[in-house]
Amino acid sequence: MKALFLITGFILLSSSFYAQDDGMITFNLEDRSGLLSTLFDADSLNEYGEALWEPITFADGLLANISDDGWMHTRLDTLLFYEVFDIKKAVAVFETLHYEKGEVSDCQSCGAVLSFAIFEKNPFGVWGIERFAKHFTTLGAHGYGGEVGLAQFGENQTCLSLQMSWMGQGILAEYLTFLNLDNLERVFNLTIHEDNLGALGEDSDRAYSFDKAIHLLPSVETLSGWWEFDLVTQGTQPDNDVERALPANSVERYAYDWDTGTYMKVCR
Repeated sequence: MKALFLITGFILLSSSFYAQDDGMITFNLEDRSGLLSTLFDADSLNEYGEALWEPITFADGLLANISDDGWMHTRLDTLLFYEVFDIKKAVAVFETLHYEKGEVSDCQSCGAVLSFAIFEKNPFGVWGIERFAKHFTTLGAHGYGGEVGLAQFGENQTCLSLQMSWMGQGILAEYLTFLNLDNLERVFNLTIHEDNLGALGEDSDRAYSFDKAIHLLPSVETLSGWWEFDLVTQGTQPDNDVERALPANSVERYAYDWDTGTYMKVCR
């Protein structure tokens, strides 16, 4: 009788799973137009593969900067695949571009508005959505977004990397930010390059140029499961006290801190 109850319970649980699976919204990640139409309630797609949709709320129009034709223009920029504890996942990166008179706005400080959708594949090979962050951030310049990719910070810890460059008043800078894909919170950000050569030239005493790079340490065991890393800086940096550039070579150790959910410098 006990065995019968166990078998019956298993059947009921299985039936419940399939019932929930039948009722949930599933996605075909190869169908780009379907993703755009579903997630952005698009009225149509244009010849560039952009979903054309109207702002549903005031925040839609305010945050995504509606184009002068009265439409939002959103496209699927890329699909990135990764695994966590042998579970297949994917993140879709969408760009909403701002058009003026049929052209993408070429404002130097204007980037694209990015939205992220995170999917998980169940044991039956069906993709379901975990999270959709609409109008999450603005990235890039001259109307287009920067570079988006994946970065592994642990055996089962993967981050979304956002990279962009900016130039103003002769200073060139490149920035890199890492977001935890579990909650899209910032884990770490840094300036990977900066120089003022465009303003002063290489011969000036106040000219500087430095680069920063992350060297991961997967061989160092950690309780958090996040790898430690060394932040290596090379080059020169400005010093306002002496009004000239000084060496900027250094190595700093960083470790993941559970209390803040970010990487913090380790005192050595």
